[in-house]
Amino acid sequence: MSLNSDKQTIDFRYSISSSTAAPDSVDHHAETQPETETVLSVTGMTCASCVNSIEGHIGSFDGAVSISVDLMTAQATVRHYTHALPVADLCTAIEDMGYDAAVLSTKTLAPVSDATKADAKAILGESAVESWFNVEGMTCGSCVATITSLLNDLPGVEAADVQLLTAQAMVKHIPREIGVREIADALTDAGYPATPLDGADSSSAADPSTMALRNLEKHRRQAMLRFLWSLVFAIPMLIISMIIDMALPSSNPVAKAFHRKVFQKYSVSVICTFFIATATQFTLGLFFYKHAYKSLVRAKTANMDVLIALGTTAAYAGSIISVALQQGAGEQFFETAVFLMTFVFLGRWLEAIAKGRTVGAVEALVKMQPDDALLVKPGAKDGADDFATISSRQIQLGDLLQVNNGMRVPCDGVIVRGNTEIDESLLTGESLPVAKGEGSAVTGGTLNLSQSVRMRATAINESSTLARIVKLVRDAQSSKPQIQEVADRVANRFVPLVVLASVLVFFVWLIIGATGNIKADWLASKLMGGLGGKLSHTDSMGHMDDAPPMKYPIFALLNAISVLVIACPCALGLAAPTAIMVGTGLAARMGILVKGGGATMEAASKIDIVAFDKTGTLTIGKPAVSDHFIEQSRAEAISGWLYAHIVEIESLSSHPLAAAICAYIREHTQSGSVRAQLLEHQELPGRGMQATVELPAEIAHALGWTGVTTAHLLVGKEAWAKEEGCLMDVPMDIRAQWTSSGYTSVAVALVPIGRSMRGKVVAAFALSDQVRPESREVVRQLKRRGIEVWMISGDQQAAANAIAAQLGIDHVMAGVLPDQKSETIRTLQRRGKSADDASETDFKEGQSVKPTSSVAARLFGRLRGPQKRPFAKVAMVGDGINDAPALAQADIGIAVGSGTAAAMETAPALLMRPTLLSLLTLLDLSRIVFRRVKLNFVWASMYNVVCIPIAAGILYPAINRGLPPVIAGLLMIASSLTVMMSSLSLKLFREPKYN
Repeated sequence: MSLNSDKQTIDFRYSISSSTAAPDSVDHHAETQPETETVLSVTGMTCASCVNSIEGHIGSFDGAVSISVDLMTAQATVRHYTHALPVADLCTAIEDMGYDAAVLSTKTLAPVSDATKADAKAILGESAVESWFNVEGMTCGSCVATITSLLNDLPGVEAADVQLLTAQAMVKHIPREIGVREIADALTDAGYPATPLDGADSSSAADPSTMALRNLEKHRRQAMLRFLWSLVFAIPMLIISMIIDMALPSSNPVAKAFHRKVFQKYSVSVICTFFIATATQFTLGLFFYKHAYKSLVRAKTANMDVLIALGTTAAYAGSIISVALQQGAGEQFFETAVFLMTFVFLGRWLEAIAKGRTVGAVEALVKMQPDDALLVKPGAKDGADDFATISSRQIQLGDLLQVNNGMRVPCDGVIVRGNTEIDESLLTGESLPVAKGEGSAVTGGTLNLSQSVRMRATAINESSTLARIVKLVRDAQSSKPQIQEVADRVANRFVPLVVLASVLVFFVWLIIGATGNIKADWLASKLMGGLGGKLSHTDSMGHMDDAPPMKYPIFALLNAISVLVIACPCALGLAAPTAIMVGTGLAARMGILVKGGGATMEAASKIDIVAFDKTGTLTIGKPAVSDHFIEQSRAEAISGWLYAHIVEIESLSSHPLAAAICAYIREHTQSGSVRAQLLEHQELPGRGMQATVELPAEIAHALGWTGVTTAHLLVGKEAWAKEEGCLMDVPMDIRAQWTSSGYTSVAVALVPIGRSMRGKVVAAFALSDQVRPESREVVRQLKRRGIEVWMISGDQQAAANAIAAQLGIDHVMAGVLPDQKSETIRTLQRRGKSADDASETDFKEGQSVKPTSSVAARLFGRLRGPQKRPFAKVAMVGDGINDAPALAQADIGIAVGSGTAAAMETAPALLMRPTLLSLLTLLDLSRIVFRRVKLNFVWASMYNVVCIPIAAGILYPAINRGLPPVIAGLLMIASSLTVMMSSLSLKLFREPKYN
């Protein structure tokens, strides 16, 4: 394999090896069992420490393979072995930690080697699925037995489970053989009316995306109700402690009434605030106590609820002790605990609202799926078609559906009647209508803008393109970038350190107060803390000389409480997820699916090199035959037979060159009059198609062969034919002309079988492909960003160079087989510096380096010295199918203009629009998102670094002011909301426009 550039020529010669270790927690027996992936809804999480505690706790169980918890969508995805860790135990373990857990979906994963086959079967409807039905008319166990037997006898049904108490039946069936309506009809005909359940109505078949949105909405309502309930206590407390006790003059009748002593030396105000605080602490406060207890005792960690519980308890208990010991004359601050809880609940409600807006991308995609579909029943009434409205979840493979003007397409399918225009902005982000006619494929969720059409369903429910896109976006939003690991480590230690700091602050101020170094003005500044009453006399320095001794501990306690409640691990935990969720949602709206989520966007924001495939990526991917050659002396004898067999074998390939050759032969020759027969055939990636054919005597004679009855027919690269020892019949001048024109040549060779004769190249085709109109601008923009551009192609060197010259690409590698592209990408990564800095020491023995063509460039290189980087970040841009190894090896693999299942499984990023300009959008958006992530981290970190010392009272000596606990609580809420608003502002990003 060779690399040609105006800078250098490189040969890559080495192999790739890798190994994967099994998780330590899984025994050898478990390795033989299939893994199960369970998606759970987890509500009650507030910050990154909650996420870390769940991941750590569940990850420690035997049988757990991996776990990923997403704070924003309130979901946990667990891979585990059910024989060691049943699904029920997962829910119990999470609930024991103080969170609510519910199973959204469970599926058994195919072995890695069978994963692709399993995905293909699922898409084709050949793998079993579970469907649920409401069944009426069951009265006893014999009914259950009858229904079970009936279901098991149906073709395509693998298993059935009938439940008498719930009047439901679960049927495991193969959709291509029998659908949900057919099962329901069979039960109804047997006397048990049955209704298929939608996925959202069945506990076992619930759609995770829909359930996640419902859980977020449920969480928002719960947070709103808690806040409203807290106002029942906060408003009376505000009136008594802030208005009556502090704002009204002492001569006011209302103030006099509340300051009157009614029980020993306790005033009406003290008694009322005590009862309000007590009711708050033991009703609303139970929420924090319960979660704090489970976090500390069961999860062995501390979260934000621990800080709130400690802070409110300290304020409540401190007030009781102060008032009790001073018999009503002491300072009380019952309002602190009440206001703290109120503000915390307000903050969580606002956070829930912001989270709902953050995950709007998934919600918008889910809403694209229509609830109903119009089923066509041909000839139901007097030969006229009849229609029935059914749930889109009840569509079966092969159903004939009517899609009227203004309706959304209910599932993936093919139009069988009519012509229309479809809005495919769901896939591409472009709202321009796309013309569709008979035989055109349509995607579920797209909008019919014109005429009514009829379609045949080809992919339904979870196998549809829309369902797979929703899953990709959801998975992307839950993936974590490397930078999030830093926040997770900080969150694990944050709460214990804050508690320790709070204790230290208390004792430090206690000591300072005991030595008489607390000024009266400092105490007065704690108005919101309840120290707003009359102060004792002070000396000339402002120090208190006869203050009651309890004022010092109260002052110290309030500062300690401020430290507890101002500390905010939530902002750190939300810094990355919120920005990534908004960013991936924006990308989806612009026709870019970021399958790898945060990790992919992080890699895209740091790209040094972009390597392009040529055919179908930099070019349109629709090549056409520009010229062809066949030796005239034998053309009449062999052309008909040869062309027929070329069409036969090339029609078995999905390669665009094969399609172009077939189209050319059908249009310009009479090959259809000859019947072609292939004894066997195979496709060799990177080479071409090979078949075994029977060779008629007249064909063998025309080729100068005797005794040859069978031969290998090769259609592919010239280099392949040369490897097989074939003689070239194509004249040198024709080959030179094709090369200079940048054509791609395809050789057709016959190789005798069982004879020691050399094969012959008997024909050749020259093909050309049109460059994408935006390719040159994309290359130019990448260079402007300081990104090095390469082209890696399996085409001939001359053809690749011709395209590169048009586009301004300096670094070209040609003649690369698909499995060699990954080696090329790995070398670019390991080389770790630009082509201009390459030296002979960078490459192994046998590799050659072409010196820099520019004297100025060489001189500049010497002046600036070696500019090495540890590793280069490489992006590979291809079609998502033929470039699979390279896409996997690259730091980020990007598939262009493809919504196919294969591309979705291969590439971490998919450009759904058939334009390379989306690549620039992806890179720009990724950089902006990760700049925002870093900004969020800086804000969250600086907030805690600055505000915790201020809450501790460090500013008292300078400005005689500190932060009362209630104000500290408000700042804590503001810190989280600021991070979320910062991330939501990413929605202002607009796709750049280029020439």
